[in-house]
Amino acid sequence: MLRTIAGSPSYKWWVFGTIAVGIFFNVVDHGSVLVALPDIEAHFKTDLPTVQWVVVAYALAISVLVLPMGRLGDMMGRKRVYVVGLVIYMVSAAVAGLSANMTMLVTARVFQGIASAMIQGIAMAMIISAFPSNERGKALGSNMSVVGSGAIAGPALGGLLVSALGWRSVFFVNVPVGVIIILASLL
Repeated sequence: MLRTIAGSPSYKWWVFGTIAVGIFFNVVDHGSVLVALPDIEAHFKTDLPTVQWVVVAYALAISVLVLPMGRLGDMMGRKRVYVVGLVIYMVSAAVAGLSANMTMLVTARVFQGIASAMIQGIAMAMIISAFPSNERGKALGSNMSVVGSGAIAGPALGGLLVSALGWRSVFFVNVPVGVIIILASLL
């Protein structure tokens, strides 16, 4: 079956789909965590400036590392960096969900940010390499649609998860999805 997929003309869309799901959940996570901040603040009995570090630490790590991670992918192999990024992201999401204090949560978010930089820094290059030059615009535009959809879905999904299962669920949801994306990426 795998040889059939790899040899098919739709292989590029299999690659795109795998990357798109990873990017989508990366972006959804950011929006859903924003919705969970008041519950996190109440749970740890802290103030808003402290709990904002959950978002700031993640964003800073991505901002600082997205370009170096793209270069790392060029040096070590894009697929390897992408899959390692997914593994780190999934593990750090589980740690964030299990956090016993704010320091542990913020530290887990830093690692999620590092992993997100790995995923996002590699994604466009992998998409470009999977598509022929005459279809790259369509592929990159589709990728931006995935990013936009994730930004819209994040707060809604976060609100649903937080109201139904609590703030930890916005982190735990990444674990089963991460396993599926990792398996698809390895294939």
